[in-house]
Amino acid sequence: MGGARALVLLSLVFGLLVRCVGGQDAQSDIAALLAIKAALVDPQGILTNWVTGFGNAPCDWNGVVCVAGRVQEILLQQYNLQGPLAAEVGNLSELRRLNMHTNRLNGNIPASLGNCSLLHAVYLFENEFSGNIPREVFLGCPRLQVFSASQNLIVGGIPSEVGTLQVLRSLDLTSNKIVGSIPVELSQCVALNVLALGNNLLSGSIPNELGQLVNLERLDLSRNQIGGEIPLGLANLGRLNTLELTHNNLTGGVPNIFTSQVSLQILRLGENLLSGPLPAEIVNAVALLELNVAANSLSGVLPAPLFNLAGLQTLNISRNHFTGGIPALSGLRNIQSMDLSYNALDGALPSSLTQLASLRVLSLSGNKLSGSLPTGLGLLVNLQFLALDRNLLNGSIPTDFASLQALTTLSLATNDLTGPIPDAIAECTQLQVLDLRENSLSGPIPISLSSLQNLQVLQLGANELSGSLPPELGTCMNLRTLNLSGQSFTGSIPSSYTYLPNLRELDLDDNRLNGSIPAGFVNLSELTVLSLSGNSLSGSISSELVRIPKLTRLALARNRFTGEISSDIGVAKKLEVLDLSDIGLYGNLPPSLANCTNLRSLDLHVNKFTGAIPVGIALLPRLETLNLQRNALSGGIPAEFGNLSMLASFNVSRNNLTGTIPTSLESLNTLVLLDVSYNDLHGAIPSVLGAKFSKASFEGNPNLCGPPLQDTNGYCDGSKPSNSLAARWRRFWTWKAIIGACVGGGVLALILLALLCFCIARITRKRRSKIGRSPGSPMDKVIMFRSPITLSNIQEATGQFDEDHVLSRTRHGIVFKAILQDGTVMSVRRLPDGAVEDSLFKAEAEMLGKVKHRNLTVLRGYYVHGDVRLLVYDYMPNGNLASLLQEAAQQDGHVLNWPMRHLIALGVSRGLSFLHTQCDPPIVHGDVKPNNVQFDADFEAHLSDFGLDKLSVTPTDPSSSSTPVGSLGYVSPEATMSGQLSSAADVYSFGIVLLELLTGRRPVMFANQDEDIVKWVKRQLQSGQVSELFDPSLLDLDPESSEWEEFLLAVKVALLCTAPDPMDRPSMTEVVFMLEGCRVGTEMPTSSSEPTNQASPV
Repeated sequence: MGGARALVLLSLVFGLLVRCVGGQDAQSDIAALLAIKAALVDPQGILTNWVTGFGNAPCDWNGVVCVAGRVQEILLQQYNLQGPLAAEVGNLSELRRLNMHTNRLNGNIPASLGNCSLLHAVYLFENEFSGNIPREVFLGCPRLQVFSASQNLIVGGIPSEVGTLQVLRSLDLTSNKIVGSIPVELSQCVALNVLALGNNLLSGSIPNELGQLVNLERLDLSRNQIGGEIPLGLANLGRLNTLELTHNNLTGGVPNIFTSQVSLQILRLGENLLSGPLPAEIVNAVALLELNVAANSLSGVLPAPLFNLAGLQTLNISRNHFTGGIPALSGLRNIQSMDLSYNALDGALPSSLTQLASLRVLSLSGNKLSGSLPTGLGLLVNLQFLALDRNLLNGSIPTDFASLQALTTLSLATNDLTGPIPDAIAECTQLQVLDLRENSLSGPIPISLSSLQNLQVLQLGANELSGSLPPELGTCMNLRTLNLSGQSFTGSIPSSYTYLPNLRELDLDDNRLNGSIPAGFVNLSELTVLSLSGNSLSGSISSELVRIPKLTRLALARNRFTGEISSDIGVAKKLEVLDLSDIGLYGNLPPSLANCTNLRSLDLHVNKFTGAIPVGIALLPRLETLNLQRNALSGGIPAEFGNLSMLASFNVSRNNLTGTIPTSLESLNTLVLLDVSYNDLHGAIPSVLGAKFSKASFEGNPNLCGPPLQDTNGYCDGSKPSNSLAARWRRFWTWKAIIGACVGGGVLALILLALLCFCIARITRKRRSKIGRSPGSPMDKVIMFRSPITLSNIQEATGQFDEDHVLSRTRHGIVFKAILQDGTVMSVRRLPDGAVEDSLFKAEAEMLGKVKHRNLTVLRGYYVHGDVRLLVYDYMPNGNLASLLQEAAQQDGHVLNWPMRHLIALGVSRGLSFLHTQCDPPIVHGDVKPNNVQFDADFEAHLSDFGLDKLSVTPTDPSSSSTPVGSLGYVSPEATMSGQLSSAADVYSFGIVLLELLTGRRPVMFANQDEDIVKWVKRQLQSGQVSELFDPSLLDLDPESSEWEEFLLAVKVALLCTAPDPMDRPSMTEVVFMLEGCRVGTEMPTSSSEPTNQASPV
């Protein structure tokens, strides 16, 4: 009896003790939760009931799950909670699950979570956590199965202690800023199903030991800086269904890891440096749904078994070097998206293409496919996207396109298609993009196209279309881009185009349009680009154009307008580019230009403007280009222009400016072009400007003195003017000298002056020229492709080929600056004396005269007689890339930001691609280097010195850096060995130029004698020293910015171009495509790659 009483009493005491301890634990949980609440901002009030008096605290609180009175789960996802996660969370000793994803939590992930030893799931993705991953969490939570902290701001490396987590099933750290290598200890997490580390800054190589994770189903290492080869150990991952390795620096070939990959469904290896063939064993991956190996250097023929994978839905092998024809496609019964673009595939389109009934996306752009378009394409009724541009396709556009009712994008640009645009296209009622640029299509624009009410982009530029512009296009209310440039359209601009409410870009350049600009463009609230240059438009320029609310570019150059610039110009607050050059405007420049504060380029050259240059232009903070040459402006150069901190090009030549050159211009570190020539300036040239620019920038001002002028034309620091024959010649021909002669000496003085000039001219001709001809002789004619000039004109324009007019000396002769009587400036190349037969020279020159592209120097004319051979080109006032890079080096790179470098690279690649693919026969450049990249007045890059090997016998100069196959440092290995030129060698040379442009380093100037720029760049990438690649001006790029990614993509393009094996290099067409894709943060202009039939100014 007593024993039973004692047992009951013991039970009561034990129960009371348990409740006491349990109560204390519950109070500890409440205190921890209240600390968490106190640290957070709760805009949605989800934590309102977290108070001690509410219900059964804390188990009745929102987002809290209890078991036996203890907190086991916190579920507070997607409530916009803000602030740090309090360290007291580590006091929740029974916590199993922590789910607070998709909030705005910040600060460090608390290391105290390691105290929650029972924790098995942590979901903290889509927050703003920073700092390192606490190793304490991995050490203290041995039961952890899921750790998801993706899309945060976490830095540092992955703790090696992760290897202690034997039951970890999922580790997701994607989209952070994690650095270092992938810890080999991850191979000890044998239960791992998901390893996602994509979009970080990881470097090093992929550990082969990851092949020990036999339960792995998804491996994502994409968008890092991982190098080395894909390890063969991955072949052991028999359960793997997703492998993502895109956007890294992986090298070597695609390994044969497919024998046991029966579960693999998604394989993404794109955007790397992989080379070699695509293994045929990939057919063993019978479950494959998606294959992406785009943007590598894979080569060889396409393996036919690949096209028998019946389950394959997405195939992307674009931007590689695959050759040969396209295999039979009928085995791809479920294919929905197929991208084979930008390879070197040739032959005709396979007839089996028409059997792919499920196909929605087909891109075969940028290959060498030939033949006509098969009529059976109309059978692909599910097709939504069709891109066959940049091939060699010919014939007409099939009429069965009318069956493609689902089609939204049709791109057939840059082929050799002929005939009219068929009305059948108008049956594709869902069409949003129609791009037929750069073909030989003829006839009028079909009025039926106006029925395409979903049409957003219509690109028809650079064809042979004619007739008038159809007013009916003004009913396409969704139209955003309308490009009808480079045709033979006549008549006026339809007023209906002013009623397109969504129009953003209207390009009607280089047609034969006349009449006035219709009223109403001011009503287009979305219009950003209005380009009407190169027509015969007339009348005055309406002030309403500057009131278009979003206008960023207004180009009306080379028309027949009259009148003045409206004083309302200042309301154009968003205007970035204003080109009103060569259209006959007069009057004063309006001071209101100072209100166009976003203006980057102001081009008003070749007009009749008078008066002073408005001082207010100095208030334009973003101005990069100011071109006022060939007007009648007077007064001085405003000293305030020294405040234009971004000014790169400043041209006020051939005006009536007086005064001195302001010393304030010396502070313009970004200035790469200065031309104040042929004015009436006087005094000393500021020393910094004199040292930076050549005498061509200052000549024609009789009273300017000091370097770089060789003689002193006026009083400078008390010195007397030079009395040399050349100096007296220049002074005699100033207006002041002529007026003085008339007033002081009357008619006799004028006669003496003329006699003296005649004598001087005769002496100069005898001394400097061996090729003089009488102006009327047959030998005097220079063959020009447009307006004629004579040899005498050129002799006079070059001062009888005087040294003062020399622009450059190359292996293909001497280039002179020629200033014609009407003020036009040309470049004249005098080729070395050689034995090229006259008829051959003429034939080659005629052929080169037909090569026209906006990124190539255009041959305007030639002269041949005896040993004298001349080539006439447009003058490039902004020098060459070599000079620009040298200037950038002196200014720590600050004259060249990333967008400028990218546009230069893109321009050169487009020009070179045109030579390789659009010329018949194709032209191999043979000497691509910075000296042969020249810049026009708008700083657009033009590739020069092409096609000259057949026009001259190049002399051998032992002191020159040139070789028979290019210039030292830029010549490909195979060209050095064989002495043979090729398009692949051009690609290599371009790659070197691109690396030089990106890094600011010369090709062979390295401390290690055996190291060149290619080896140096690869070494920096492999060691993870990415920042070492950046030119000094690019060091401030944010690693998270799009520009950082764009730069690295461009480096990868350069490395592809410089592959040792020419078969592994991309074509220049592929390079253009890749460089266009580099600008991920900015939409590239759609017209920038178009060939142009620029009119010669002569």
